Amino acid sequence: MKSIDQAILPLWFRTGIVCLIAATLFFSFLYRPDRNEVPLESAEVISTQAIESQSLYFKDLDGGLVSVVDAEMNREITRLRVGEDGFMRSVMRGLARERMAKGHGPEVPFQLTVWEDGLVSLIDPVTQRRVELSAFGKDNVAAFTRLLPSASKKLDAGNSSS
Repeated sequence: MKSIDQAILPLWFRTGIVCLIAATLFFSFLYRPDRNEVPLESAEVISTQAIESQSLYFKDLDGGLVSVVDAEMNREITRLRVGEDGFMRSVMRGLARERMAKGHGPEVPFQLTVWEDGLVSLIDPVTQRRVELSAFGKDNVAAFTRLLPSASKKLDAGNSSS
């Protein structure tokens, strides 16, 4: 006659399962590769030479606006309005959040770079994080490349010929 309190699995088996789970968790945390520690130089080897680059600050303003500032000329390039430029806001917020998590502030500008092979990257020199914008499609690349000096020259030329 079996008691209701009698266990279905023997104690040695339950103990073994708990030890196996604990060991798996321990080793997975111990040997977890940290993808944020990949040096920036290794990514640069993949790409070719930079053909155009822009240093940018992203500053939060009242009302949810974000000002995009040319760091070298200290002039505003554009303002990102609420409900617009969602991809640009997401990428920028992710990089800024990572900076803050590592104890850094907004003092150093981000680098928007167009490479010789046509790829476009947004690089955070502080955290060494590099976002390959080209991987997200032409429309999302265009959202960022409009911030480059060559894009503003094209706009100026188009306005003067009208």
